[in-house]
Amino acid sequence: MYDTLKLWLPAQSIVGLDYLNRIPPLLDNLTQHTKADAEYITGNFEGLKTSLSINGIGLLGSLAKYYLNDNIKTLTRQDTQRAIEMLSDDLNLPMNEAIVSRADVSQNFVMNYEPELYYPLLGESTRYKRLPNPQSIYYNNSLRVKLFYNKVAEVKHKRVIVPEIWKGKNVLRYELRFTSRLPQQFNCNKVQAKSLYEEGFYIDIIDRWLKEYEAINKLNEINLNYNKMNKPKDFLNQMALLMINEIGQSEALKLVDQLKAKNCFEHKEYYSRVKADIRRLCKTYEPECTNDLITELNKKVRQVKEYYR
Repeated sequence: MYDTLKLWLPAQSIVGLDYLNRIPPLLDNLTQHTKADAEYITGNFEGLKTSLSINGIGLLGSLAKYYLNDNIKTLTRQDTQRAIEMLSDDLNLPMNEAIVSRADVSQNFVMNYEPELYYPLLGESTRYKRLPNPQSIYYNNSLRVKLFYNKVAEVKHKRVIVPEIWKGKNVLRYELRFTSRLPQQFNCNKVQAKSLYEEGFYIDIIDRWLKEYEAINKLNEINLNYNKMNKPKDFLNQMALLMINEIGQSEALKLVDQLKAKNCFEHKEYYSRVKADIRRLCKTYEPECTNDLITELNKKVRQVKEYYR
């Protein structure tokens, strides 16, 4: 499940190991530059961006690519432990003690259809900004990024050989990036590399990965549901739902923002109420009218939790 990590091993954790002299010969594309606090040496170690100074050593990149020679697959809990141990051996540094300031958790899914067909069905997510692109969809906030993208298209764009098992397949990756303030997010003093493969932490981070997926409003293929057509209001709600489905939930919410900018409503709280009503309507008939693409994606994402140990 793990891919990209950002690690920082402070100097006090590597006293006596002479890393400032040992590590530079191991780096490709070596450069030196000065910052206010110290002289820095930067380069690449086996695909990992590396920076070292008297303050410590930092690494950023795909641990999966370092360990497996590509980042098409992701690392299980056991793989992560072996990868950190290998990194420690290669650098002769206690990398298990490194502080983690970014961790990407992701999984690939072979889908029935092209990944791009699923993006319009993934609606808004509270406290995230939704950013759709032709071959991906991002959800951003100050702490995390949720991302869905076509993994085969990404591999081809990077001119990497597509694995034989994936040729002709529709591979959708769902990725959750913890990008800031990890101790705050995980209610601990610090997140270290060794934390990543502790069973309790690993289960927690997979649970969060799934919870963040569930928090996305899914847009369903809406048809009139006559079983719930008991009064005129039900008909009007379903007609409104048809229009929301036609233009997309995100566009409907943008229309509310336009109303707010023009001060159309008498009271400010009406705008949040309308948005809440839109989200509620999009979920109202889900059991009867769920889109088969969303049903497929829900099933595959939820299955991950069954095997996370």
